[in-house]
Amino acid sequence: MEEDIESSGTSMVPLALALLAIVIGGAGLYFGLNANQRIAPLTESVDEGTSSSARVDKQLSTLETRVNELISENRQLKESMQRLGRESSQTLTLAKQTDPGVIQNREEIIKLAQKMSELASSGTRPATRPTSTTSSTGSASDATTPASSGSAAIYLIKSGDTLSKIASLKGVSLDALLTANPDADPRRLSIGQQINIPAN
Repeated sequence: MEEDIESSGTSMVPLALALLAIVIGGAGLYFGLNANQRIAPLTESVDEGTSSSARVDKQLSTLETRVNELISENRQLKESMQRLGRESSQTLTLAKQTDPGVIQNREEIIKLAQKMSELASSGTRPATRPTSTTSSTGSASDATTPASSGSAAIYLIKSGDTLSKIASLKGVSLDALLTANPDADPRRLSIGQQINIPAN
């Protein structure tokens, strides 16, 4: 009887081992499939992370290129501002140098305008203007012709003439020339215009 129990116990050991192996194998298969299902999303996440990282790298490269372009443009703008600063400084210096001449010209213009206003308000009229005489050969006489009274002469304006140039040419003062021609605008002399030359 004891031998039967021993022989049945001995034959049960391999069966138990086989059952244990089946249980362990099933558990391993279960855990393997479960792990595979869990690993698949992780693998996809890793792949997505890799492609996302590549996109981020590409965007970073693009941004870096743009930053370098902006740095270059900023450098060019800075150089332009420095150049403009130098040019504006030179312009300011030139403007300061011309200030005295502008002020002097303005004062002279004011004085001339006052004289013209005084002459216009005094009602002074120029002497009579005779027509130019012709010589025996029939040609016109010189641009300056004596007036009939003998106290003044008539001058015909030519290209490039100014009152100061005419005064110097005829040996009279500019004030005397302006007084003799109150209706003449020194800034608007026209070719062929007649002006009075006062006697010395």
